[in-house]
Amino acid sequence: MSQPTFVYRHAVSPSRGLAATGAFLIKWVLALPHLIVAGALFNLGFVVAWIGYFVVAFTGKMPSGIYDLLDIAFRWNARALGYLVGYTDLYPPFETHPSYPVDFESSPNEQPSKGWAIAGIFLAKIVVLIPHFIVLAIVGVGAFFATWFGYWAVLFTGRLSPGIQDFVAGVIQWNLRVYAFLAGITDEYPKFSLEAKPAA
Repeated sequence: MSQPTFVYRHAVSPSRGLAATGAFLIKWVLALPHLIVAGALFNLGFVVAWIGYFVVAFTGKMPSGIYDLLDIAFRWNARALGYLVGYTDLYPPFETHPSYPVDFESSPNEQPSKGWAIAGIFLAKIVVLIPHFIVLAIVGVGAFFATWFGYWAVLFTGRLSPGIQDFVAGVIQWNLRVYAFLAGITDEYPKFSLEAKPAA
């Protein structure tokens, strides 16, 4: 079973103007419509995923409609976060399956675990993910400040350090993998890893 992946490429010539909007948190306002849509899709997706646990527990199959909704929610979140971080200066389109430099890749869980589905029904999946939530809360703060520092670096130097980009991508990928496991997109318990590699 393949792990879901956050797809990004290193920003080569980031815009100093957009970096300035980020440094003063204006970029967050620009991204707010996407963050609202992504958040709403995420919340709806997890309600539907919980219903999907019952289907998996009784049939051993996840309905394709549930996976499709979750895929849209995860991809929209990835695009919004990728724009905020600065992997691309291209504003994300309001589409469910656009061609965009930042994305999220996953494949349907063809043989979902009935055991994990039952654990999801009774919220036990949240319990087993508590260690991840604790660590991600800490590194998430680091990713926020790394992103904000990166805006200033671009503003003054015209460059965004690959180290910053990979660290923040690692945090985003870790988050997405944890929530993909929680939603039932994958039954492979997520690794405690910040490893992330840009797409070729």
